[in-house]
Amino acid sequence: MPLSFFALDQLELKGPRKNVDKGDPHDYGKPFVKGMAGGSSSCGSWACSEGGWDSPSPRGSTEYFFVLSGRGCVTDPDGTPHPFGPGDTVVLPKGWYGRWDIDEFIHKVWVVTEHEDIPGAAVTPVVAPIAALAGGNLSPEPATQKGSTMYDVGSVAVGSWTCTPGTFPVESRSSSTELLHVLRGVAFLTNASDGSARRCVAGDTVVLPEGWRGTLDVVENFTVSFADVSNGPRSGRRTPLTGRPFSSSSSA
Repeated sequence: MPLSFFALDQLELKGPRKNVDKGDPHDYGKPFVKGMAGGSSSCGSWACSEGGWDSPSPRGSTEYFFVLSGRGCVTDPDGTPHPFGPGDTVVLPKGWYGRWDIDEFIHKVWVVTEHEDIPGAAVTPVVAPIAALAGGNLSPEPATQKGSTMYDVGSVAVGSWTCTPGTFPVESRSSSTELLHVLRGVAFLTNASDGSARRCVAGDTVVLPEGWRGTLDVVENFTVSFADVSNGPRSGRRTPLTGRPFSSSSSA
């Protein structure tokens, strides 16, 4: 979907938030895809006006979101702040709790995934600025790929991927769904089933459901922030779309 699908005037006003102790924040939202990854995940868009509130209950799911505009901060129970702003990718792990503060009307695209507890997994929020996601210099050779993972607990992996022009087959993944938010570039995704193609450009949000396969044609250097969710653990990190190994080291 293009960015206009999540335009603020397309979001539904949910009303004032509860448990507020600062300002008068109101929620807005719009769903995109429900029941992904075997029913464990959903995605959509959310916006909220300025204000603050406590979030005292441990999260029962992991959330990925990409900040389209605005600024805010989540704060751990020990007082550690995790500020975020336009272009940032944020992960709120299952089990996190603390505080939300919206300093400037915020608008985001999100994915929420329910999964089993992961022994030893950290519950500290992770924030990656757009500069860390846009990818470094790539080789001028065709079809050069580079990626990194900022968070991975098996059922949920979040990171970025960038690629120079080239054509790649996309293999079917029976239990994995990918959400991609395009940061820059131009590419086409072609369905293997019927040959139909979609042009993807900066600002687009793309969902590739379980079982999808086809072809990726990168026309201009293409960079995405991604969330890869599944209804079970996976072995090893692979690039989104093409499934090839990352060419740079990843981190959890």
